[in-house]
Amino acid sequence: MKNKNIKDAASAGATLDGAVVFITGASKGIGYAVALKCAEEGATVIACGRDVISLELLSDAIVKKGYSRPSLLPINLANASAEDYKKVASHIREQFGKLDVLILNAAMLGELTPLVNYSSALWKEVFQVNVHSNLLMLQEFRQLLLESELKSVLFTLESEQLLKAAHWGAYGSSKAALRSVMRMFAAENSAIDQINVMGVIPPPTKTNIRATAYPAEDQSSLAKPNEIAKDYVQLLTLHNTACHGEIFKIENLS
Repeated sequence: MKNKNIKDAASAGATLDGAVVFITGASKGIGYAVALKCAEEGATVIACGRDVISLELLSDAIVKKGYSRPSLLPINLANASAEDYKKVASHIREQFGKLDVLILNAAMLGELTPLVNYSSALWKEVFQVNVHSNLLMLQEFRQLLLESELKSVLFTLESEQLLKAAHWGAYGSSKAALRSVMRMFAAENSAIDQINVMGVIPPPTKTNIRATAYPAEDQSSLAKPNEIAKDYVQLLTLHNTACHGEIFKIENLS
């Protein structure tokens, strides 16, 4: 199935006002911008990241703008266990009673090198962050999503060209695996009253991962995270039938 452009999607069918939104990788880059935009739209954000100081800065920025104070979840996806996510799910139920939206955005780059040279320990860590942690969250949060109104899960994915490019190692391979996880989870939750599962491919964006992968790139040619955050929100508020199981591509705004 070809990737769809967000502008071709149907108009929004709901809002984030009053919604509880869980975002991984929320301390920086796209996750930070999307968390801020969700709060602006009236959502209560659960911001997940491993950098405590950056999460606190996000919280300050949200509160300063007059939006609901987010719940901060400092967690290292590289070593969090199934039991950790079970505890997080229990906390969400106790504090909020539901989870409307799960945005699986966090990612680890690893190293750019031929497969024959790749560190097996680093390979495992990248897969833990980019694939396995997402699976564990889907398993533990699914019931909370089913009990909510929006019931939306949004995966940040990568372009198909990168998934098969040389030297992208664990990052490219794990993102290919994550795309399969997204497709399978969508197929397993395809009923109209079940979970709305989508994927989104951002344009080349000014993030730390991008800067590490392309150190000589002209940063002025890249989209800014705050410029594409509105597209994430648009997808989260679409009618289920308009986007379930689809992968949307955000156009480069430069």
